[in-house]
Amino acid sequence: MRFNFKLAGFFVVLVASGLIVLTKGDAFGLTTLAQKLLVVSGLVIVFLLAVIVDVMLIRQANRKAALRDVGSAELGKPLEETQATIEPLTSLREYLRTRHGLRYRYRQPWLLLTGGNAAIAQLLPDLAEQGWLVTDDAVLLWSKTDKDGQPDENWLKQLAKLRRCRPIDAVVLTLDGTVDLPTARRGTSAYGVNLSRIAQVLHWSAPVYVLDVAQDDAVSNGATPITGCEFPRTADVSAIETALLKLRDRLADRSIAQLATNGCDRYAAQLSQRLDTRSAPLAGWIVALARRQRHVQPVSGAFFAPYPLQDTTNEREHPTSADLPIWQHIGEVARTNRGHRLGWHPVTVFSIIALSAISLWITGMLISGFNNARELHLTKQAVRALAAAPDSAARLRALLTLQQRVDLYETRTQHHTPLLTRFGLNRDHEVLAALWQPYARASRNVLVTPLQQNLEASLVDLSQMQTEQVDDQTNRLALDGHKALKTYLMLSQPSRADAAFMTPLLARYWSTNANLPTGEKLDLSARLLGFYAQHLRAHEDWRIQPRQDLVNASRQTLLAVIGVKNSEDTIYQHVLDTVGNRYPDQTLASLTAGTDTRGLLRTAAYISGAFTRQAYEGTIAAAIDEAAKRNEAASDWVLASNVHRHEPEQSADEVRASLTSRYFSDYADRWQAFMNTLQWDPASTLPSTIEQLKLMADARQSPVIALMKSLEYQGGAGALKASLSDTLVDKAQHVFGGKVEGPETAKPDPAGPLGASFGPVLRLVAQGNAGAAASSDLSLQRFMERVTTLRLKLQQVSDSPDADAEAKQVAQSLFQGKGSELADTQTYAQLIAASLGAQWVGMGDALFVRPVAQATQTVLKPAQASLNDAWRQTIVATWNRSFAGRYPFANTDNDASLPELARFLRPQGGLIGAFLGSQLAGVLELQGDQWVPVATGNTTLTFDRDFLRALNTLQRIAGHLLAQGEPQYRFDFKPVPAAGVTDTILTLDGQKLHYYNQQEAWQALTWPSNNPQGLGTRLQWQTEKAGTNKSFEFSGRWGLVRMLERAQVQPVDSATFQLTWQAAPDTSAPKAAQVPKPASAPSAASASNLANHSDNDNDEDDDTSDPAFLGAKRLDSLTTQAPLVTASRDLTYPLSFMMRTDVGKGPLELLALRNFALPTRIFAGTAPVAALGAKKAAQAEGPPPLPRAMLDAAKHAETPLPGGFSPL
Repeated sequence: MRFNFKLAGFFVVLVASGLIVLTKGDAFGLTTLAQKLLVVSGLVIVFLLAVIVDVMLIRQANRKAALRDVGSAELGKPLEETQATIEPLTSLREYLRTRHGLRYRYRQPWLLLTGGNAAIAQLLPDLAEQGWLVTDDAVLLWSKTDKDGQPDENWLKQLAKLRRCRPIDAVVLTLDGTVDLPTARRGTSAYGVNLSRIAQVLHWSAPVYVLDVAQDDAVSNGATPITGCEFPRTADVSAIETALLKLRDRLADRSIAQLATNGCDRYAAQLSQRLDTRSAPLAGWIVALARRQRHVQPVSGAFFAPYPLQDTTNEREHPTSADLPIWQHIGEVARTNRGHRLGWHPVTVFSIIALSAISLWITGMLISGFNNARELHLTKQAVRALAAAPDSAARLRALLTLQQRVDLYETRTQHHTPLLTRFGLNRDHEVLAALWQPYARASRNVLVTPLQQNLEASLVDLSQMQTEQVDDQTNRLALDGHKALKTYLMLSQPSRADAAFMTPLLARYWSTNANLPTGEKLDLSARLLGFYAQHLRAHEDWRIQPRQDLVNASRQTLLAVIGVKNSEDTIYQHVLDTVGNRYPDQTLASLTAGTDTRGLLRTAAYISGAFTRQAYEGTIAAAIDEAAKRNEAASDWVLASNVHRHEPEQSADEVRASLTSRYFSDYADRWQAFMNTLQWDPASTLPSTIEQLKLMADARQSPVIALMKSLEYQGGAGALKASLSDTLVDKAQHVFGGKVEGPETAKPDPAGPLGASFGPVLRLVAQGNAGAAASSDLSLQRFMERVTTLRLKLQQVSDSPDADAEAKQVAQSLFQGKGSELADTQTYAQLIAASLGAQWVGMGDALFVRPVAQATQTVLKPAQASLNDAWRQTIVATWNRSFAGRYPFANTDNDASLPELARFLRPQGGLIGAFLGSQLAGVLELQGDQWVPVATGNTTLTFDRDFLRALNTLQRIAGHLLAQGEPQYRFDFKPVPAAGVTDTILTLDGQKLHYYNQQEAWQALTWPSNNPQGLGTRLQWQTEKAGTNKSFEFSGRWGLVRMLERAQVQPVDSATFQLTWQAAPDTSAPKAAQVPKPASAPSAASASNLANHSDNDNDEDDDTSDPAFLGAKRLDSLTTQAPLVTASRDLTYPLSFMMRTDVGKGPLELLALRNFALPTRIFAGTAPVAALGAKKAAQAEGPPPLPRAMLDAAKHAETPLPGGFSPL
C-alpha cells in the first residue's frame, strides 16, 4: 500500500505538471505546441524513472529486512551442492523434452511445492527422492528450505533459466495439519519470507495455494476428492473463515452419507471436525501471510489432502498422492489466475524500453507532422502570394517571403534538420527542389530583367566613351565600366560568379518602378540581390543571354583606357583576394590568446586576416611570385577574348618588388593603426590599480606581454632566416680568425622588410629575450620588472594600517623631488614610449605611459588634497590675517605692512618660497623669476592656473622690490610741459620734484623712502588763470601706489613710461582721453605696443597657453593703461611725468597687488579650463575685448587705439 501511495503521488505530480505546461507554458518560454509536448514527454520519462528507482529501493530494503529478521541465509554453497542442485533440473528438462517434444516447458502446469519439508516428503515420497515429479496433470517441483526457512536460490535460478517466461504456474504452500500453525517472530513469518524470496529470485509472483495435509484416507487412498475453497484477492479474515466454515458444513453433510454407506470412510468427518477449531487460526494466518509480504500475491485458496497409507500393498496398482485430483485442479486454476513479473525482469525491462521508445517516436511523429505541416502551409502561402501579387511592390515583398522559405529549407538541408521535424516525416530536400522553380521565374522577372537592361545601357555608354585623352575621370569611368562588364559576364557565366563582388554592383544597377519608401527599397535590394548572387554559381540555368557585340565593344574601350597603374592595382587586389577567408581577422582577444584583457585593455578595431604573418607566409608570398611570373598586367579574364595583348611594361622582378613593397606598407599601416587604437581601462582606486599592475606584469597571464609577443611575431613577416651553412661558416671564421679576401657581401636586414616600421617594437621585445645582446637599457622585461617593483610598493601602501598616510608620504617624496619608484617607473615608461616613435605613439601611451600614470594618479590624489590643505592653513590663512582689509589688497584706508609683505615674498627665507622649496621641489622649479612645472611629462599633476599666475606675479614683484634685501624701488621722474600750467610740485614721501617750465631734467627718487615722517604723496600745480591747486594727496606708505592707480600709463619703451593725471571727459563711461604725443617715437611705440598687447591677450585666452607665464606676461606688458580710478573732475589740465625705472616697470608693478587675493589651492580638481573661465570673469569689469581685425589694424595705425582695461 505504501508503494501505491507513492505511485499515486508521482502520478498526481505528473498530471499537474503536464497541465501547467500545456496551459501556462508561455510563461516559461514554451511558445509552440511542439515545445510543450516535448516537455510533457520528458516529464513522463522522469515519472517512469522515478517508479523504477522506487521499485529497486523497495526490493533492496525488503532483502535487508529479511536477512535481519530471519537470519543470515547462505549466499553461496560449495560446488558439489550446486552441481547436485543443477542435475535434477537437467534430468527434468531431458525427460520433458523426450515426453512432450518442442514445447515441453509449457505443455503442463508447473507447481512449486514448498513449506514443511517433512510434510512434503511424507505426502510425495517420489518427489522427495529426485526433487521433481511429472504426473499426468502437472509437473511437481519441490523447493526445499534450509533450517532457517530459506529456499535454495541457486536451484531457483536454474529453474528460472529453464522456464524463462513463466517459471512456475503456482506455489503450493504445504502445511502439516497435525501441528499448530507457525507463529511469526517479530512480525515476520518464515513461510512469508520463503515465499518472498522465491518470488524475488524467480522475478515472478505466482498465485499461492495453501495445502493442509493431515490424517489419511483408507478408503480413497490416492483418489480423495478435491477438498478446499478459493478466496478472492480482497478477502479478509472473516471472509476466509466463513469460506472454511462453509466447507466444514459441506464436509459434515457429505460425511454422514459416506458413513452410512461405509463406516470406515471417516476422512471427511474427521476433516470437518478438525475445521471446527482450525478455521479461525488458519484464516488469520493466511491473511497475515499475504499482508506482510510485499511481492507475494495473496493466498488464492486453501486445500486439504490426506497422507498416503504407509502399509499399502501393491503400490503400482493403487493410486498414490501424485494421482490426487487436486494437482489437476490447482493447475487449471493457476492457468486462469496467472502470476506477474517482479523487479527488473528482462521482459519487463525490454517492455519498458520498447514502450518508451514507441511513445517517444509517436510523440516525435506527432510533433514532426505538426511542424512539417505548418512549414508546408507557410510555404504554400508564400508561393500563392507571389503568384497573386497585384503590383510590383507586393511582388517584391512576396519574393522576399519566398526567399526566406528557401533559405530556411536550404539551411536545414546543408547543416542539420531540426530534431522535431524528423521521425521519418521530413521532406526538406523535396520541398527545396520544388521551391527553386517559382523562385527562378519570379527573380528573373523582378530582379534579373531590370539588371540586364541597366547593365547593357551602361555598357553602351562605355563603348561610346572617347579614349583619345585619358585623365583621372576617364580612368574612374573605365574602372566603373570594367566592374559593370564583369558583373554582366558573371550573370551570363554563373560558374564565374563571385557573390562578394556582385552584391554591391547588383544593388547599384538594379531599379524598380515599385512604389516603395526609400529605406524599404534599399533593404529589399540588399537582401534579394545578395541572396541571388550567393546562389547564382550553383544554378547554371539562371544564366542570361549576353549581347556579344556589346561585350566586344566594351572590351575594346577598356583595353584602350586601362593603363599600367590600374593593372597593377588589379594585380595587387587579386593577390589580396587569394587569401579569402582562410585566415581569421586578428582582434585583441586573438592576439592575447590564453589571457584575459578585461579590465586592462580594450579596442574595437581588428586587423584583416590578409595582413598577418600566417597569410603572408602561407598565401601572399606565393601569390606575389606567381603574379610576377605571369605579369598579369593584362590577363584579366574579363578582357581575355581580345587578341591584342599588351606586352608587360615591367619585368617580373620589378613587379615582385613593387607588390611586396606595397603589401608591407599596407601591412605596417594596418598594424600601427590597430595598436594605436588601444585604450587602457581606467582604475579609480588603489586596489584596482594594483590588480591591473599585477596582471600586467604576470609573465604567464599578462595580456600586454602576450600582445607584444604577438606583435613581435607578426613584425617578423618576410624576414630572411640564416641558413645552417652560413651560420657554420661565420662561426668557423670567428674561431680561426680567418678573413675573407675581397669586399664583404651585404647581409639582408634580419628584421626583414618591416624593419623600418616594426624595428622599435622588435628591439624593445628582443632586449629582454635570453641571449639577446643588450644594446639599450630599454626593454620590455626591464619595464615589467619596474612595474612589479611599483606594484609591490603600492601593495605595501594599500596593506598598511593607514593607507592614506602612506600614499601621502610616497607622493610627498615625488613632490619634494626625492627618488621614488613612482618617478623612476614613470620616467622609464615615457622613455619607452618615446623610443617607439611617432608611428606607435598611441600604443606607447596605452601600454606603457597610461598604466604608470594612472597608478601615480591614485597615489597623488590624497596627497594633492593634503597639500592644498597645507597651503591654505600655512600660507593662505597667514596671508589673509596679515593683509585682509588692507590696501592695496582691498580698497580701504588701512595700508598693508611692507615688512610683512617682505616676510612672505623674500626670495631667501620667505614664507612662500620656503613652502615651495620644501613641499613642491620635485614638481615645481624656479626658472629665472618664473615658477614652472617640472618638465617630466607628468600629466597626472594639474596645477591651478590661478595659483601659478599669482605665484609668478608675486615672484616678479619680489625679485625687483626685494633685490637688495629690503623693500625698495629706485626710479627717475622728469616732468612734461603742459599748456597753461606754469608751476608743478610733486611730493613723494618727503622727496620733492619742482618744475616751473624750465629745462626738464631727471630726478632720482626711491620708494619707500627712509623718511618715516613725510610719508605720502601730493601733486600741486599753478595755471596762468588760477592760483595754486593740489590733488592726489595721499598719506601712508602706499600713497604712491594710490596715486599711480589714478594715472594713465603710456609706455615709451621697456624702461620709460609716461604718467598722466587728468579728469575723465565723460561721466557715463570712463575712458582715457587722448594724450598729446610728446614725441613721435612714443606714439609709434604706443600703437605697436597696443597691437602686441592685444595679441598677447588673445594668446592668453587660448586654452593652450602656459599658465606659468601668464603673470609674467602681464607685468611685462607695454600697453597703454587707463586710470584704474577715475580722477577728479576739477583737473582740467593733464599733468604728465616721465618715469624711468631701473628694472621692470618699477613701482607700477605694485598695481598688480590691487585687489590681489592669494589662491586657496595648488592643484586643480578639473581641467585647466576653470582657470581660464576665472580669468575671463576677472576681465568682465572692464570694456569688452577688441575684435581681432581691429587689433591687426592697430599694428599699422599711426594713432593708437584707445586703451582698454588690461590687468597687469
